[in-house]
Amino acid sequence: MEIKVLENNSVYLKGKKENVLINPSEKKRDDSKYPSRIFLFTSEKYDGMGFDSDKILIRAPGEYEVGGVEINGYPAGGENTFFIINIDGIKVIFLGDLDEALSDKRIEKVDSADVLLAPVLIKDSLGGKLVLDWAKKWGVNYLIPMGYSDEDKNNLDKFLDQADQEGLEPAESLKVDKNDLPDGLELKVLKKV
Repeated sequence: MEIKVLENNSVYLKGKKENVLINPSEKKRDDSKYPSRIFLFTSEKYDGMGFDSDKILIRAPGEYEVGGVEINGYPAGGENTFFIINIDGIKVIFLGDLDEALSDKRIEKVDSADVLLAPVLIKDSLGGKLVLDWAKKWGVNYLIPMGYSDEDKNNLDKFLDQADQEGLEPAESLKVDKNDLPDGLELKVLKKV
């Protein structure tokens, strides 16, 4: 499975049989470089309108299964949803936008994960230490910071500083193989494509 960051809070998960687009802009969802029939939206602010009938659109908490991809959505506070996606045997958590820290009850919904895609900001505060705590609790192998703009890379730098990972070079994508996961937690920064 391969992960690419498309925009501030948009991700493409490329699996062996199915692909998943999360929070894509209209331009990205129609881009032939990112084919998908599964679309997830974590907030009402992302436009999920104008889809063909052959597309699967998920915008709310619940349990879903599409083409072997298992998706569980949970309330994340306000009108936001966070998703746990099991694709090619890899368990991915996508937190999306968080207006508040996850409650203990919501944290307990997750027993483990291989990859965590998490915002650098929670509401208007840096979320580095909090996100690192969640990643350790869930036994995450890869942590990918999200939700920062290229113009305001300062928030990413502060997040990396809180994680003692200053100066990480961004990669084009992250290929994740269930049989080749790192021991412990690795932080990865991905370039926006």
